[in-house]
Amino acid sequence: MNFIERVISNYFLAWTQIFNYSDKTGRIPFWHFYFLDGLIGAFITFSSANTIMNTDPNNIYPVSSSFDWSYIYSLPSFLVLIALSIRRIRDIGKENLVFWIFCSFIPIYNLYLFSQPSSEN
Repeated sequence: MNFIERVISNYFLAWTQIFNYSDKTGRIPFWHFYFLDGLIGAFITFSSANTIMNTDPNNIYPVSSSFDWSYIYSLPSFLVLIALSIRRIRDIGKENLVFWIFCSFIPIYNLYLFSQPSSEN
């Protein structure tokens, strides 16, 4: 299995385990989902934004006439990310899950937290 197939496989594996909070997730499946989800979310956001095509310099506050499709994708994606984060924190070996989930929302620190190696326990 080449790299692209592994990334796509781990991405869809995370979506199939959206309500699984009891298992563990390794570093590689977590980061595969994290980066591919970010790329897909950015693509959907930029493709649904109508304000990019606004060329009228007199229109200071443009009103978007199209629906922002990124909301439909980002809400379930956030649920998958929460489940994946809980499973990743279990894999790291942290005890207090509620505390560490709140710590995972701190920018830059969350990158350090989720890049920790798996524990032996």
